[in-house]
Amino acid sequence: MDFFAHQDRARRNTGWLVVLFIIAVTLLVFLANFCIAVAIGWTELNGTNPNGTNSFNTILNQFSWTRFIYVGIAIWCVVLGAIIFKRLQLSEGGKRVAESLGGHRIYPNSEDTDERRVLNVVEEMALASGMPVPPVYLLANEVGINAFAAGNSPSDAVIGVTRGCINLLNRDQLQGVIAHEFSHILNGDMRLNMRLITALHGIEFIGGMGEVLLRVRSNRSGAQVFLLGGVLWIIGFLGTLFGDMIRSAVSRQREFLADASAVQFTRNPQGIADALKVIGGHQAGTSISSPATGEVSHIFFGQALSRLGGMFDTHPPLMDRILRVQPEWNGAFIYKEIQKDTTDAEPEDSGKEKMAKAVALGAALNGEFIDPAELLLQGNIVSVQEGLSHIPDSLREQAHDPLGASALMLGLLFSDDEAVYQKQLGYLKQKPTPGLLELIQQQTPALEQLSRALYLPLLELSMPALKCLSAEQYKLFKQRLLLLIRADEEVDLFEWCLFQELQHYLDPEFGKVRNLRPRYREMQQIAEPYRLVLSVLVYEGHDDREDIERAFNRGIGSAGLYNLAIVPEDACDLGEFRAAVKELAYAYPHLKPRMLMGFVNAVKQDGVITPIEREIVRSIAAVMDSPVPSLDEA
Repeated sequence: MDFFAHQDRARRNTGWLVVLFIIAVTLLVFLANFCIAVAIGWTELNGTNPNGTNSFNTILNQFSWTRFIYVGIAIWCVVLGAIIFKRLQLSEGGKRVAESLGGHRIYPNSEDTDERRVLNVVEEMALASGMPVPPVYLLANEVGINAFAAGNSPSDAVIGVTRGCINLLNRDQLQGVIAHEFSHILNGDMRLNMRLITALHGIEFIGGMGEVLLRVRSNRSGAQVFLLGGVLWIIGFLGTLFGDMIRSAVSRQREFLADASAVQFTRNPQGIADALKVIGGHQAGTSISSPATGEVSHIFFGQALSRLGGMFDTHPPLMDRILRVQPEWNGAFIYKEIQKDTTDAEPEDSGKEKMAKAVALGAALNGEFIDPAELLLQGNIVSVQEGLSHIPDSLREQAHDPLGASALMLGLLFSDDEAVYQKQLGYLKQKPTPGLLELIQQQTPALEQLSRALYLPLLELSMPALKCLSAEQYKLFKQRLLLLIRADEEVDLFEWCLFQELQHYLDPEFGKVRNLRPRYREMQQIAEPYRLVLSVLVYEGHDDREDIERAFNRGIGSAGLYNLAIVPEDACDLGEFRAAVKELAYAYPHLKPRMLMGFVNAVKQDGVITPIEREIVRSIAAVMDSPVPSLDEA
C-alpha cells in the first residue's frame, strides 16, 4: 500500500467535502428564503385575499434582499455553531463515537472467549500495520455483523465490533473485517470520516430544531410556531438529503480500497470474502439499531442504515464487493445462526503450536538459523503471529493489565549499572503503588532475556491496558518514566524513543493535545535540522563508512535536498538531535511525507532494518504527528 498516496487522496477528498458542504449550505439559504416567502405569502393570502387571486405575485412580493441576508447569516451561524459543538464533542477521539453508539470497552484482560479472540486479532493486525494496539469497543446489543474504526488520528483511534460480528465470524473472517478497518485508519479515511460527521451535523441540526418546534403546543402562538417548525423541518430534511448525498459521494469508492488492503494485510482473500458472504446470509445483515447511527453510518464496515431505498447508500452493493475480492464466486452466501463459537476457545495456545512448527520448518528448509523475533519486522499478519509466540506468556499476560503494563514499561528502563539501578528503585519507593515494584522485579528475568526486536511490539501490546489507567495514575506513571530516564543524568536513544511513543499515543486519552502551528513551507528552511536527524539515524543503523555515506545521500536525495554533507559523528549531540526532531514537527503537512520517506530510504539502504532504526523512525513520526510509513515494502 502506498500510504502517503492514499493520504494525498484523502486530503483531496477533504477539499471536495468542503466544496460540497458550502454548496449544500448555500442551497439551504435559498430554500429557507423561498419557504419563508411562501409561508408569509400564504398567511397574507388567507388574511386579506380569501379568493386567492394573484397569489403568485403576492408570494413573489414577499422576497426581500434584507431578509435574505439575515436568514443566510442566521443559517450559517446555526450550522457553524452546531459544527463547533460537535467538534468539541469528538475532540475526545474515537471513544466518544463508540460510546454514542452504545459501545463499551473490552478490557485487555477480559476472559470471555469471543472478546479474547477479537482482542487477539486486533493486536496482530496493529503490529502487522505498524501501529500501537487501539482499544476495542463492543456494541453488545447489535445482532447485525458490522465493525468500525473511529478517531481523529491513530493516537486516539478505536475499533468497534458488534455482537453479531464476534459471534458469527470465525477467526479468518474476523481478521478480514478488522484488517479492512485498519486500512481506514492508515490511509486517512478515518480522519476524513470524523470531519464528515462534524460537517454534516451542522446541516442536519436544523432539521432537529424543526422537529422540536413541531412538537411545541401553545394556545397563543401554536400556528406560528407550527409553521416555523414546518419550515425548519423541510429545510432540515433537505439538509439531511444533502448530507446523505455527500456521504455517498465521499465514501463508496473507499470501501473497495479498504477491502483490497485487507487482503494485502492478511494475505488471505478468502477471509474477507467469506465474511461478506456470511453477512449476505444473515437476516440482520449489517444493520445497526442505535439512534445515533444516522450521522455515523459511513464509518461502518457494511451499510448500517439505508435511506430512500438505498439511493444514497454509503457502501457499494455486497455482491460487488465480494466479486472484487473473489471474481470466481458462485453467488452462494453462507448461512449461520448466532451462537457461541467454540472453535477458537484457545486461540493463543493452538496458534503457538502452529507458529513454532512454521518457524522450525522454515529454518530446516533454509538450512540456517532464523531469529523468531525478527519475524515481527516483516509486517504481515502471518509473520506477526509467529513472532508474537516468542514473547513469554508471563509478559503478554501482564501487558493486558494496567498495573502490569506500567511495570513492563518501567522495567524496560532499569539500568545495568548498580548505582543507577538503586537510584531508580529509590524513585519508585518515594510514592509507592502497591504491588508495582514487586511486579517489576518479578518480570525482570524475562525482560532481560527478551530479544531487543520485541521491545517495540511489547510496548504496542501494552497500549490498550495503559489507556485504562485513571488520569491521576497516568500522571504518576509519566512522572516515573521521566525519573527513571534521568536517573543516569543522560537520555539515550532508546529511552527517548520509548518516551515519545508512550507520550504520543497516551496523552490524547487523558487530555487535549496542543496542535503545532506550521512554520516551514520549504524543505530548505529545515535543511539543517533534517541533516542532523538523518545523520544520527544512519550512524545508529550502519557500521561501514561507505554504507553510512550511501544511506545519508539516499535520505537527503529522497527529501529533495542536495549538496549537504553528513554531520560528523562526534558532533551528533543527542540533545541537539531531540531539538532538531521537534523543529521538523513545525513543517507544513506536505513536507512531512518527503522527510519521512527520506528516513525510510536511508534505513533500507543496506537491506537490513534493525530494531533501533525502526524505533527511531517510529518516534520521529510520532513527534511530527505524521503517519508512520511502511518499513517493509521495497
